[in-house]
Amino acid sequence: MPGSPPTYQHLLRAGTKRLAETANDTARLDAEVLLRELAGLDRAGLFLRLPDPAPDGLAVRYEALLERRVSSEPVAYIVGRREFMGGTFRMAPPVLIPRPETELLVEWALATIVDRPGVTVVDVGTGSGAIAVSLAALASPRVRIVGTDISPEALAIADANAAALLDGGLRARLAFREGSLLAPIREPVDLVVANLPYLTPGQVDGNPDLYAEPRLALDGGADGLDLVRELIADLPRVLAPGGGVGLELDPDQTATVEGLLRGLFPGRSVRTIHDLAGLARHVVLEPEPGES
Repeated sequence: MPGSPPTYQHLLRAGTKRLAETANDTARLDAEVLLRELAGLDRAGLFLRLPDPAPDGLAVRYEALLERRVSSEPVAYIVGRREFMGGTFRMAPPVLIPRPETELLVEWALATIVDRPGVTVVDVGTGSGAIAVSLAALASPRVRIVGTDISPEALAIADANAAALLDGGLRARLAFREGSLLAPIREPVDLVVANLPYLTPGQVDGNPDLYAEPRLALDGGADGLDLVRELIADLPRVLAPGGGVGLELDPDQTATVEGLLRGLFPGRSVRTIHDLAGLARHVVLEPEPGES
């Protein structure tokens, strides 16, 4: 009927087409997430309602969200959250949006400390707190976690995520400290994990999907390794004997970083972990058995 409100199905199809016109590889998913956000429905609920007319005004508000996505604003910033390791994390422009491959770094860290309960783990450049909070939620109760970040705005978001996702007992074993890299750490630590800025300026400038994310969390200098080198150079000061390290990187950087760690820790086990796409993604210095 002329003038009748569009159905959810019509809006979803139109939204997918609108985003696909901008060469968005996740157009269908993005269109669905934005529609579900406005409708207040989970995925199953939306699909049950697809034949139904949408409420008055929803189409206009949906178009506004689609325009934000067309302008390269990430969906996580538009809806204000991102799922990571089973938790829903608050997202805002001061923090980098966690990627699925970073979950592999968390899984490696959990596996390395499963039999070493009385350890301290540092998440360097914690951002939203995705790694640190996930470790606090999933590791042994005797594991202590510290997250560091140079940005007070990022730490405020990390602290809010910790408060929302951890009960009092778990929250008590997680601390956030402001400062650059390992500078806030004065005590020996058993495991260091970091997803530091590792892109080159050209990689950042050449990717419109990154325009809305904080450059401070993306740009790692001329070859992307400025902060990674600085972190590695400071490891002997804080890393306990037999301690481990896990670093997320660009695939082209893993061989270089393996060499840096082998040079600093001769005889230790250093290896690269590949992500689900088969790309070299994480370089790890394995903790030595029996150390804590």
